[in-house]
Amino acid sequence: MRYLILLTPSKNWIDGIILHNQPFMPEHAVYVQNEYNNGNIVLAGPFGSSTGGAIVIDADNEEYVIKFAENDPAVKNSVFSYEIKQWDYKMSNLENINPNFGQEYIEYKHKVQKQLGII
Repeated sequence: MRYLILLTPSKNWIDGIILHNQPFMPEHAVYVQNEYNNGNIVLAGPFGSSTGGAIVIDADNEEYVIKFAENDPAVKNSVFSYEIKQWDYKMSNLENINPNFGQEYIEYKHKVQKQLGII
């Protein structure tokens, strides 16, 4: 399964200091790199505003992802807090998944929505 870990500033984030200079960022980078080297990280990096970041990780279960997030040095030291979302992706260039949504899909969903009385 694929999960999204959202990382946002927490109580030990220092305002006015860019992300890469925040405490425990080198340890965080190495920690994520190790998981990447194990083949579990799909994408990882900071947001353009450098006020947090995200990790897309493949894992067999959410418990693994929670343990991974909670053991991140930046999370353990309250520089980041985290939120986990299971990612039920429908399109992916990585896996060559393309549902080919088109007009037929719109017509089908409108029929269902009419039956549900929502349109």
